[in-house]
Amino acid sequence: MENKKKRRRTSEAANVRKKGPSNPQRKYRKQVSGEKMRMQRQKHISFWRKRVKKASEIMELLLFLLFIYCCFYFMLNFRSHEVDGQSMFPTFRDGERLLTHKGKEIQRYDIVTFEPKEEPGSSFVKRVYGTPGDTIYIKDDRLYLFRNGISQKEIAQMIEARQLPDSTTIVALSEESQRELAHLVQIPEKTYFVLGDNRQNSKDSRSIGLIDLEQIEGVVNFRFYPFDRFGFVH
Repeated sequence: MENKKKRRRTSEAANVRKKGPSNPQRKYRKQVSGEKMRMQRQKHISFWRKRVKKASEIMELLLFLLFIYCCFYFMLNFRSHEVDGQSMFPTFRDGERLLTHKGKEIQRYDIVTFEPKEEPGSSFVKRVYGTPGDTIYIKDDRLYLFRNGISQKEIAQMIEARQLPDSTTIVALSEESQRELAHLVQIPEKTYFVLGDNRQNSKDSRSIGLIDLEQIEGVVNFRFYPFDRFGFVH
């Protein structure tokens, strides 16, 4: 009996050695290991939160700077114009609000606003028909405007034969404009011939002569009022 008890105790002791630490020890080690993992996870999350927050702050700053740049660009390059009268009807109506681009290069048939020399402080809106280099031919009280590249002799022959290019602009001139333009063969550099779309009710180059580039305030490209006619114009 005693030998059996000794063998049983020896076997139990061996089992204890095989099993290793007791349950409380294993639980403690698991808790420590789990705590370390949680701390590492929190550090990882905290790191990325800081990165995201910093990126968000940088993005907000860039958007703010872009907004400031757009505001300055708009103020420097654009201005508003209110249509006064019916000289551009039906394209524009009295009281409509337009947006003009100051730095845009002027092309034929562009609509521009300018300050007339005869009325400082005023602003007219007209369409460009003659650009630098275009040929001018005056007969009686009429001006014939041809795109550059046609000689005076060719023009006289075409008028005599009544065979004018489709692009020819023919307008009646006031006596003052006839005197101003009589010596010209071509439209000089940095000057333009402008007309209103409503020819019967427009004060334009037929009466006030050519417009200097320095008089032009900008090219009209947008109508922002009234809202039912809101949009780009040409």
